[in-house]
Amino acid sequence: MRWRRDLRAACFWLALALGTAAVAKELAGPLLAVLIIPPLILGSRSYARALGARAGGRLAERVANTLSTTLGPAYVVLTEYAPRDGADIVPVVVVGPSGIFAIEPLGEDGTFGCFRDGWHRVEPQGLHHLATSPSRRAKDHATRVRSDISGGGHIRTQVDAYVLIERGTGDDCASSTVPVVCGVDALAREIRGRTAHPVVSPHQVHAVADALINPLAVATA
Repeated sequence: MRWRRDLRAACFWLALALGTAAVAKELAGPLLAVLIIPPLILGSRSYARALGARAGGRLAERVANTLSTTLGPAYVVLTEYAPRDGADIVPVVVVGPSGIFAIEPLGEDGTFGCFRDGWHRVEPQGLHHLATSPSRRAKDHATRVRSDISGGGHIRTQVDAYVLIERGTGDDCASSTVPVVCGVDALAREIRGRTAHPVVSPHQVHAVADALINPLAVATA
């Protein structure tokens, strides 16, 4: 999992900082001691990324488990899909008879709103603007998933993007550039209610999922 990679990086930089500190103490060189600062900074950043990635992974797994149970065996739900372009992890991908969906979940409690791709959280002190846009991430995820599926032979496949507010509520999200759904059960109903163009057969569902899971295999559906 990605948080483990970041944690290993944090341990590496911390070990390097400690080693540098030991050498600096032995040689009593103040200039050498300054070299401790960069690995400490890099280690702190890697550790912060590991914490964020671990929380994001747990959220994706929680959403995927509920979707798998609710949607049933006709759907394939992938957790933390790694696009082949090496870009950001896609938290949840759903492949089923009603289509293919890239899901960007928000797991925090609270009330969220947006104007197109500009998002904020409603707080007692006012609006707190989010540093990154969930709807923009969802669109980017869908584009990368579509590219990977096309590379497996499914050139005309459409991938729809969704923002899921898992626990919180949405406030005036009508202008969002992608659909916003509150609650995993509501998202499952939305996914089942979509009509794929063309209708996807069970064989095609597994062929498309296989094109994502096994990128070297050429899909025949």
